[in-house]
Amino acid sequence: MLLPDFQQLVDDLVRDRDQVIASSERATAIASALSRYSADSPRLCVEDVTSVAGGQRLPVPGGWLEGVSELRGLEYPIGQVPPSYIGLDSVSLYQSPTGVEIVMLLSLFAGDVVRVSYIGGHVLDATQSSIPARHVHAVAAFAASILCGQLSAYYATEGAPTLQADTVDHQGKTERYRSRARDLAAEYTRVVGTAQPERQRPAMAEVAIPGQASIGGRPLFHPPRGWRK
Repeated sequence: MLLPDFQQLVDDLVRDRDQVIASSERATAIASALSRYSADSPRLCVEDVTSVAGGQRLPVPGGWLEGVSELRGLEYPIGQVPPSYIGLDSVSLYQSPTGVEIVMLLSLFAGDVVRVSYIGGHVLDATQSSIPARHVHAVAAFAASILCGQLSAYYATEGAPTLQADTVDHQGKTERYRSRARDLAAEYTRVVGTAQPERQRPAMAEVAIPGQASIGGRPLFHPPRGWRK
């Protein structure tokens, strides 16, 4: 389901007949639901990354989402049978002033291509969606739960009506939207679940890279496949 239909589904779940919710608020709620879903049901992405300057640093893939993404594998050179992988124990993520970079023991030439497997965020727009059909309704329900919570707060804090019947109606809407927000959030948790502890590790990781031996020459370690002097 693409974004326009997804937006309509969220509207149907919220049932905002008074049209209190603005389109910008709906967009924010959908973005929040997508971010939550990316953490609870990570998406495995594969992208080829080209080394621009060579050396031991490689830019992260274009779909890398800071705070969510994690490295899963590096294939180099591409196309070997069986595939040739760079050991993740010889790779680290480095936060440079311009962003995150991949640092490895292997030294690349400019133009070398590395196939990077990583955990990335889900996408949803007018042309593509990575949310599987079995989870579409649940993710929309989570977005709708956020908006229902906002509607409950709106009716609870809006100026009191002058007529007793309107006052009762406002109170009823506050409780109905509060209850609906809980039910929709519970539906999301029932269908998708929540992130497991191992999925909540920070995206940045520190890995010690052996330096040059004190007597000079190459350090004493087993170099990864494809090591170049």
